[in-house]
Amino acid sequence: MKTTPQLGAQSKQQLKDEHRDRMVRIGIEAVEHSLRFLPEANPTRKVVEERLAGLRDRNFDLASIQSETTYTQESCIRRASGELLKLAVSEKWLSGNSLVAVFTPCWDAGSFVGRGDEAQKEMKWQNENLYRQIETAFEKLRAAEKKLAA
Repeated sequence: MKTTPQLGAQSKQQLKDEHRDRMVRIGIEAVEHSLRFLPEANPTRKVVEERLAGLRDRNFDLASIQSETTYTQESCIRRASGELLKLAVSEKWLSGNSLVAVFTPCWDAGSFVGRGDEAQKEMKWQNENLYRQIETAFEKLRAAEKKLAA
């Protein structure tokens, strides 16, 4: 049975929204993992944790994003969480590359630890853990699209 164009459009929008939500959850995991670079009492940690909680609850404020004019460990992690907030409201189809704006500042924050070895460790962790999740997110999307087309 064929669906009406309106129903199909709603279903495609729903697929896009679900895919975006999966990608945002992957981004949340990246930012959470990078918080290990900041001490518990760090004010940036509190800001970022609030942003992540807002993303989970779908209750966040884009106005909390401010332009980062310095290059510090804290600004890298704030930038990652800010980019994630922007992705969460994007109406575009998100690609795996969309998360690069989140992933890069996360491992960049590790470059401030020791001789930068933590940046390499963070990249490795992302490659081993998050990129698999991105592949799975796209597999779920393709399966849902096939089901919708049937």
